Amino acid sequence: MYPCTGCGLCCKHIGSISELKDYDLGNGVCKYLDVLTNSCVIYDTRPDICRVDKMFDDVYHEFFSKRDFYVKNAEACNSLQLIHKIDKSYKLNIKEI
Repeated sequence: MYPCTGCGLCCKHIGSISELKDYDLGNGVCKYLDVLTNSCVIYDTRPDICRVDKMFDDVYHEFFSKRDFYVKNAEACNSLQLIHKIDKSYKLNIKEI
């Protein structure tokens, strides 16, 4: 399973994801993100696009190994965290993936 650290940044940057346009509050933040806990209030029924492992199995397995797909997702997460100066405890250690 993808090692998400729960920083919530991916849910705060959905504005350019066409599959999530109905979830966008208009500012790029998902309407189902609890901003106090950075948790998804519809986690068990969230869209497939929000499920790293599901997207790998359904789409990206043709293009990447699972490890490489995880690394690409972790790089995106870590880049967002760096830009937003998120505490380093949320950083994904790509070498451990």
